[in-house]
Amino acid sequence: MKVFRIYFLAATLLFGLASRSFSQCSFLSPGVELNSVTTSGSNCLVNLNLRFTIDRNNGNKYTYIHLWKQSEHPTIAYSKGPDAGELGPVLATIAIEWTGANVATLLSTYSPDPTLIIPLFTGVTISQENTGNLYTVTISDLSFLVPGACTGVPTLAGDVWGTQANSNNPTVHCVSTNIPLSIVNPLVTGVINCAGTAGPRTYNLDITTTDVVGFNVIYKLYLDDGVLTGGVTTFSSADQLIFTSSTLSVSASTPIDINNAAYNYGAGQSQRTVWVEVRGGTLPNAIIAEIRNNCDAILPVRLVKFQGDLLDNSITLSWVTAEESGSSKFSVERSVDMKEFISIGDVTAAGNSRAKKNYQFLDMSPSVGNNYYRLKQLDYDGSFEYSRTIAVANNEGSLAFELLGNPAQNGEIRFLFKNQDLNVISLTNMKGQSIKYTLAKDGNTYIVKPKTALVSGVYILSLKNGQNHLIKKILFL
Repeated sequence: MKVFRIYFLAATLLFGLASRSFSQCSFLSPGVELNSVTTSGSNCLVNLNLRFTIDRNNGNKYTYIHLWKQSEHPTIAYSKGPDAGELGPVLATIAIEWTGANVATLLSTYSPDPTLIIPLFTGVTISQENTGNLYTVTISDLSFLVPGACTGVPTLAGDVWGTQANSNNPTVHCVSTNIPLSIVNPLVTGVINCAGTAGPRTYNLDITTTDVVGFNVIYKLYLDDGVLTGGVTTFSSADQLIFTSSTLSVSASTPIDINNAAYNYGAGQSQRTVWVEVRGGTLPNAIIAEIRNNCDAILPVRLVKFQGDLLDNSITLSWVTAEESGSSKFSVERSVDMKEFISIGDVTAAGNSRAKKNYQFLDMSPSVGNNYYRLKQLDYDGSFEYSRTIAVANNEGSLAFELLGNPAQNGEIRFLFKNQDLNVISLTNMKGQSIKYTLAKDGNTYIVKPKTALVSGVYILSLKNGQNHLIKKILFL
């Protein structure tokens, strides 16, 4: 059976989940964004933003997050909230209470062990976006020390759990455990183009980010030295530098897209892996990615994007593959409880491809409430693998709020809009100052045009309705 490799396009450090979920809540798409890593004496000071989505199912009044060095992550039963002895060398704890209005609020105490475990609270901010029963929370400016020399980004692991009780012995209702963190902002992906048995080899490279404000990077290519560690290739000082780029700018609207670029390799080195090192003044550390050389191998399907959008009372699913080999079709499966999935349709796969392929599927009859989707990728030989699961809300008050272009074009914001009164839209600058605008409609497209020309910068388009609150950052050039 082929490995179904999944890469997420997000401006975050993403969690790969090894989770257990009990009945009253489910965690979806957790991740963190690294702000900085600095040396503090003999220790490492890490500052990050944490983001996760939770389906609370009318439960889970309290949510707790713990972070450790990955090598020091303990095994915890989670039959009840862990105390300091069970948490061991925990680096950081965050405590959240959901108020009666379903608003996430930071707590300064950790009820299972209030004396020995002190949550991060001072200087930390919290915000949220609600869509039906889904609550997406962002916690910003979490700073904590990691013992030991700060020679690079520490490898961390985290647990997230929820409960109904604020006591020193609460029952755990849901949990995601042993979550590793790895950098994917910007996301670096690529492929080696074989050009037949004799070559020459070339490479495709994509450096993408969801940051609307551009920043400069330089990338370097290294030819792997061919030495395996534990049976796999590793990036080391023995790898040979073969290319250094000029300074390049990357943003959400201007990704770096290199195609069929030649690279140097010696005799007998045509099968070597190529390593990419990306550095930039705004990046806290180098980002290392491997471009696998599979010119003599059968390639798995490599999924680089999978998302769903609610528009016009239907849900559009879209996904992108970077390469495929022997793939027959994608079966789209839907669930309302993340337990039982049913197939709602098939999409024929490319079969064999080294180029990016775009796929789309329209679910014209989604269930009321939360819809959970996954892809079952089937090969010609009968083997199959599942993608990650995504959630799309289809409640009566669900918001369909999709930007059409960012940065704004021609001094105006265009977006698709559903299930919302237009009088709750607001446009502000980063200082919170309101911007006056006119609103027009062209078919299903709405157009917000500021009444006066705006200086270049980032602005906030906000939409509220009861407990629903969505925010989009818009760049005006």
